[in-house]
Amino acid sequence: MDLKKIGVVIADDWEFKPFKERAAQFGAENGDINGFETVTNRVVDKNNILETIEQYAEDIKTYEIPSDGLVLTYDDIEYGLSLGRTAKFPRNAIAFKWADEVKETTLKEIEWSPSRTGLINPVAIFEPVELEGTTVSRASVHNVSIMRSLKLGIGDRITVYKANMIIPQIADNLTGSNNVEIPSVCPACKGETTLEEVGEVESLYCKNPECPVKKIKSLTLFCSRDALNIDGLSEMTIEKFAEHGIVSEYADFFRLSNHRDEIVNMEGFGEKSYDNMVANADKAGETTLAKLLYGLGIANIGVATAKLISRKFNESLEACRNATREDISEIEGLGGVIANSFCEYFRNPVRMAELENLLPYIKIAEPEIREDADKLKGLTFVITGSLNHFKDRSALKEIIEAMGGKVSGSVSSKTHALINNDVTSQSSKNKTARELGIDIISEEDFLERYGIEAQM
Repeated sequence: MDLKKIGVVIADDWEFKPFKERAAQFGAENGDINGFETVTNRVVDKNNILETIEQYAEDIKTYEIPSDGLVLTYDDIEYGLSLGRTAKFPRNAIAFKWADEVKETTLKEIEWSPSRTGLINPVAIFEPVELEGTTVSRASVHNVSIMRSLKLGIGDRITVYKANMIIPQIADNLTGSNNVEIPSVCPACKGETTLEEVGEVESLYCKNPECPVKKIKSLTLFCSRDALNIDGLSEMTIEKFAEHGIVSEYADFFRLSNHRDEIVNMEGFGEKSYDNMVANADKAGETTLAKLLYGLGIANIGVATAKLISRKFNESLEACRNATREDISEIEGLGGVIANSFCEYFRNPVRMAELENLLPYIKIAEPEIREDADKLKGLTFVITGSLNHFKDRSALKEIIEAMGGKVSGSVSSKTHALINNDVTSQSSKNKTARELGIDIISEEDFLERYGIEAQM
């Protein structure tokens, strides 16, 4: 990476010390800091700031490394910090992004891509164009509503760009022929499709519960890290196993020993990979209710929601199976949509048959009964920075949640305390906490205040 290609504009009406002079204060030679060359910097004032920005806008076109924006700030750090900040932004700097690179091309077709939930996403296929240094020929249109709002038609002239310089998107349709037909059958299984509207967004769904694409993606989710976490079973491997009739439901991952010879003799497999998969599956059988609920692929049930529901029913699968919509809706943060999808899943005889086949291979961890289970009830914490007494932030989060508390990703007026071992830092979270009068406490403060033992 050539750091000299990355520019920074410095707005400085006070004493200016070039970066290379400052670098020398840290023992750097020839403007280097620990072997890294300092970035290009330009001093500006009200007379040349616009001219300098325009020059950067031209320079980035030839950079080997893409540049998505520019920052203007004071070189006098102490003065800059004295300006303070708003709830979200520092007052000593201005940051903005360059306009996205937009190219015109021709729409060739709309490809319909099924997912594990049955949602069939429209994907635009167009004549390849160069965007932000790569060749792009396809972009997700997300749903039928967006496709119709763009009035897409085969042969239309469209403009495309990369959102955040990464994700291809359609910016505009210059023709607007609006001639794309909505498929009446699923491209994967030829089953019937339906248009459904949720929250004013219209989407296309495959209604066939045995759709092979839905099945493969559901099986893949079941094996994923946040679910049962069966290492060695990628989507490609699962697809190959499904083609050979080795897996068709969740329980089949725990019956791989029935197909030992077939797996060992498959191309790309062998004794070692087979043994590892079987061992990983056996290990994954001991799991938590939250991981199981997430792994079952229930519509609208993500990792965090699965944890909330598990705690609500005291880690009891049987209680979950008998839950009513009212029971689920009582959980703070969950509404009618989640309640409906959760209860419908456990009222579906096909899903329940699959679950019954799986349960002999699953051991759900018994809930840990804590005397202090309500000690943090009603309290919301934010965790930031590195930790010394817990493996990671997730470990501390689990402790807080087990004691009835909540963990949020951002500081707000509802935050009880911000946990940060660097209580004097000028980080955005610390500054927001100070402005809102929120306590900033270290790990040690937290452990002592609530009588918790370290986990390291």
